[in-house]
Amino acid sequence: MNEERTPVMSESAEQVRTGHPVRFTLACLLVALACLLAPVAVTAGWARGEVADTDRFVTSLAPLSGNTAVQDAVSARLATAAVQAVDVGGLTDSLREALGLGPNNGSGPLSGSLQSLLAGVADQAARAFVASDAFTVIWRDALRIAHASALDVLEGRDSGTVSATNGEVVLDLGPMIDQVRQGLVGRGFAFASNIPDTDRRYVLVHREGLRTGQDAFRFLDTAGIWLPIAVVAMFVLGVCLAPRRRRVLLWAGVGTALTLLALGIVLAVARRTYLDDLPPDVSRDAAAAVYDALVSFLRRTTRTLGVAAVALAIAAFLAGPARPASAIRGAFAVAPDRTGAALARHGFGTGSVGAFVAAHRGPVYAVTGLSGGIWLCVWNDPTVWSVLLIVVVVVAVVAVLETVAAAGTRREVGAAR
Repeated sequence: MNEERTPVMSESAEQVRTGHPVRFTLACLLVALACLLAPVAVTAGWARGEVADTDRFVTSLAPLSGNTAVQDAVSARLATAAVQAVDVGGLTDSLREALGLGPNNGSGPLSGSLQSLLAGVADQAARAFVASDAFTVIWRDALRIAHASALDVLEGRDSGTVSATNGEVVLDLGPMIDQVRQGLVGRGFAFASNIPDTDRRYVLVHREGLRTGQDAFRFLDTAGIWLPIAVVAMFVLGVCLAPRRRRVLLWAGVGTALTLLALGIVLAVARRTYLDDLPPDVSRDAAAAVYDALVSFLRRTTRTLGVAAVALAIAAFLAGPARPASAIRGAFAVAPDRTGAALARHGFGTGSVGAFVAAHRGPVYAVTGLSGGIWLCVWNDPTVWSVLLIVVVVVAVVAVLETVAAAGTRREVGAAR
């Protein structure tokens, strides 16, 4: 029962068949191309599923209404917009006339004091608003409207809330400023009701990035449909064509893991570059929170697929004839062998079933691993923990199969090995 196990893929199966150099070359090219395109496919899938999907976009960014940095940035923008909408100079002259003083063209200490007072009160009203439940509702609704409108802009159409003006994508802050105006009136500043309906706009994308963003969106939106399918097809076809399938699987796992690692590095560099290029008046903390929320799905998918690729590479290595792989398989099989032998001694042998599993370990374990891959594919929004759970389940199933093989008759199991 403890004799040396043959590798799941025998030495003869590992040798290159001289009669199939074209197949081997084509298989390597397909797998290499699939590895290189894997990050592009992941990004395209994210663009189509996250950026182009309003519900998912809102779900990703809605929690930012409770982010302190975002609240501070929004309240500062709203307070500034509300104060700028007030004719402080005209209000100062009206107050001087009521006091019997001559007009001062909106300048002087009184104007400065009134400006400071209004700024302080507007800031308090804006902060109270962003901390309220009303802001959460308005934020979510604004995201939904803005996203739908931004899609129109990316597709070359303008809309009311977000539009392309002079080559820039701008967001209308008017509805939120109205909330601050109502807050000022509620605090006893009746003159705030005279703040005009403002068309205050906030630039989301500057003219340099609009055309590039539109071109990239069109490509990713289209590629998000066919590119992931094409990458999977290239992987499958490459493995099927390869004379040495196990080794090609090993290369595919390593190559995919490396390219996805490169994608993760690109995302980190892009984040730093994006924050370094922000205008001085934009909050870095708020911008970082928005960036992280927007790419969170892409990061999670990259990590998940990267771990899955590493698991595939490890499985392919352990199935091979290398001495470390054989040693690990032998150590892993000790407990199942002893359990199976104990079951057989007590009359619970598996007979022909155990002999079949022992004689066809390679195909049986391949089907088990493939089932784990299919499980991952149908998992809704998988994570790294999903991959680890599937790996544990697959290993447990393999252990059970080893026990079944060992529980066959000694003659059958020994012959099978």
